[in-house]
Amino acid sequence: MSNAGNCIAIGLLLAGGAVIASAEQTIRFEGTAESLETGATVYTEHHVQTGECRDGFWEPSNHEVTYRSPEGDIIADKTIDYGDAPARPSFTLEDKRFGERMQVSNPEDEHVRIQYRSSSGEETSYRVQAPDNGVIDAGFEVMVRQNWQTLVADGKTVQIGFLAPTRGKFYAFKAEPAEKEALEGKHVFRISVAGWVSSWFVDPIHLAFNEQRQLTDFHGLTNILRTPEDNFRAHIHYDHDSAPGCH
Repeated sequence: MSNAGNCIAIGLLLAGGAVIASAEQTIRFEGTAESLETGATVYTEHHVQTGECRDGFWEPSNHEVTYRSPEGDIIADKTIDYGDAPARPSFTLEDKRFGERMQVSNPEDEHVRIQYRSSSGEETSYRVQAPDNGVIDAGFEVMVRQNWQTLVADGKTVQIGFLAPTRGKFYAFKAEPAEKEALEGKHVFRISVAGWVSSWFVDPIHLAFNEQRQLTDFHGLTNILRTPEDNFRAHIHYDHDSAPGCH
């Protein structure tokens, strides 16, 4: 079984309070993934995201990603629906080369439904209850923005539960401020195991954000297949044309 879908995604919901929202916007940005082994570009990401500013930070509602080979061919695509719990979105990721498909549905933010088809054609499904501090896929961006004060100003650790879709289980992880010279963003965070976990994931993931709270770097295991059995380990550099203008 491959590690697809095991790419780190983290998040934590804010406590209650007044919500100040603005009109919906659409933003676009791109990412270039460079292999941690060779340094060569292995694929590019092309993002289209809709959302709005809430309480001074960007909160996405829908997200489409197209993954292309260095030659420009589409190798995978992904759709994300952030729903009522942006840290635990529903998503579908389909690999065009090896036939792998992951679908995670979280409509009521209670029981997460997972349908997975591996590159070998084997199909599995799970139904798991989402914990209050649970995180699914790209919810890590939402988590960082919502916990900016804790992570950046206070320099503290945030405990989260990360969904490993191919295993149908949330695992204990932690997000904390860190340093990593290779990353370009001003604010760097390390996502690592908070306790014992099986060998499917050992190395931490590093993320970096700029002052506008936009993701500038991802460093570690990705959710894109390198072979039918293994995923790329890469440094992804993100290029944003503009910020959504949240204040």
